[in-house]
Amino acid sequence: MFVASLLLNLAITVAKRAQIMEFILKQIKKGEVQILSLNGYMGNDEFCQVDKALSLLLEQKHGRVILDLKTLSFVTARSLARFLVCGQEFRRNGGELKLVGLSSELSRLAQMAGFNEQNDFDPDRATALKKMAKMPTVKPRLPPKQNK
Repeated sequence: MFVASLLLNLAITVAKRAQIMEFILKQIKKGEVQILSLNGYMGNDEFCQVDKALSLLLEQKHGRVILDLKTLSFVTARSLARFLVCGQEFRRNGGELKLVGLSSELSRLAQMAGFNEQNDFDPDRATALKKMAKMPTVKPRLPPKQNK
């Protein structure tokens, strides 16, 4: 009985290790749209790579960005919430950040993080690219005037 339990725990540990795939970030340019394709396991440490890429795109005034999460095997709720903040920053600067390829589980998690399914998600890159092609030229939004 003890040996069977030990073997079962070993098999579970091996299975968990096999599911954790190396994180890969690919950046693709399609016309005016920048696509960040995320693959593998993305924990909080891996998010730093994505955050740097998004910050650079924002700094370079790229207003149309797609985050392709189709081949992402794991993402934390915290990372999805950070994507929401990045999306708000892009919109504040007149741009758009779309999430594509979300599984149903990730869609629910993203909605809990504050994403709007109609505005922030698209089922695939092609749909997101079509919508972004119809967007007007990127213009930064001015902050609201403060009354003195």
